[in-house]
Amino acid sequence: MLWLLLISNTLCAVMLGYSMPKVMAHSDLLPLFDLRSTGYTYQEAVFLLNRLGVEGRDLYLKYQLVLDAFYPISFGICYFALSRWLMEKGQLINRFWWTIALLPFLVCLTDYAENIAILCMLIDYPDLSETLVSASSLFTQLKSFFIFINIVGVIILAVWVVKTCFLNRENRVRS
Repeated sequence: MLWLLLISNTLCAVMLGYSMPKVMAHSDLLPLFDLRSTGYTYQEAVFLLNRLGVEGRDLYLKYQLVLDAFYPISFGICYFALSRWLMEKGQLINRFWWTIALLPFLVCLTDYAENIAILCMLIDYPDLSETLVSASSLFTQLKSFFIFINIVGVIILAVWVVKTCFLNRENRVRS
């Protein structure tokens, strides 16, 4: 599982440290669609795409979206495996925790939907439909929401495992 964490987090670091800044350099550092967790309006999308220019939009297509084609599935598998491992260690095998464990795949699906919508916006520009922008923004918001819930769930699982291990160790020492 460690190699899954390494792959997923390396991809994330490359996007955050290389491809996103490379694209954002053409937008006067306006955040890209992927980073707008509260979504964006049609006017904000048009403004960003205008600001990126031809070269920035091309970089978005060739770098950011290519890397982001691999990240969602690596995130999904990695955080599912981490949640399952924590569930087993904490002996929390029930429907609620299974739901938390499956959330990374909702992140994956909404991230791919977001990426497809962004791809369509980049290709369709300057003839953007408001419906496409609204759908893309919704996918971004859903992805962000599912990521938040997933991270909170993993933190709770990790705290539970640490607490359980600590209490078990104390009980063994007393015995």
